[in-house]
Amino acid sequence: MQPLCVIPARAGSKRLAFKNGLQLAGRPMLDYSVIAAIESGIFDRVYVSTEDDAIAGMAAAAGATVHRRPAALAGDLVSATEVCLETATVREKAGDRVDAVVCLQPSSPLRTADDIRSAWQHFVNSEADFLVSVTPLDPHYFHWAVHQAPEGWRMYFGDQFLIERPLLPPMFRPNGAIKIGRIGPLRGTANFFGAPLEVYVMPETRSLHVAEQWDFDLADNVLRRAARAGTGTMR
Repeated sequence: MQPLCVIPARAGSKRLAFKNGLQLAGRPMLDYSVIAAIESGIFDRVYVSTEDDAIAGMAAAAGATVHRRPAALAGDLVSATEVCLETATVREKAGDRVDAVVCLQPSSPLRTADDIRSAWQHFVNSEADFLVSVTPLDPHYFHWAVHQAPEGWRMYFGDQFLIERPLLPPMFRPNGAIKIGRIGPLRGTANFFGAPLEVYVMPETRSLHVAEQWDFDLADNVLRRAARAGTGTMR
């Protein structure tokens, strides 16, 4: 099976401006995803889809192949799936074989080459059409959710799960680090959560999603600590 690796990296992030190009522990945040993808050894090329000259330069310097996306695909409401499918269509028209798309968002800089390699192998072995990386979630966060109903604050699921933690069903959250879809089904669903769906479980220590300054600062601290320890990343 031939995978196409796409790293969507626009310039116009709003909550943390230009986050994909910010210096994270001494290098652009984008670099961590490019390098992990290359070191996974499963891609002929690693494509960074961007509309921005500066990010394109960073991508090329890190060893990626730059794919210039249309400006219309760089807006706030454009999904990563749309960006990935546009890249896949262009590559197919150029004569490349694309059996599946692997989406690696640069906002997950703690994801490792081994994570990518292991997730891909699990996807291939499972014969699923989709795979997403997930992280165990404290079941209290899910089952004990509260919301403001018309009659006031209420337990979202009622009192069905108002039991002690060991008795609560385990839950997982998609962490955004790795998303894989077979090209045909992916075009049909336009998202990476179609069926049959498999998951690749990652620990919390590698599942940070950088959206705001606090996330960025935390990732910076984790990566600097790992560098001082000589491990390269947190396990």
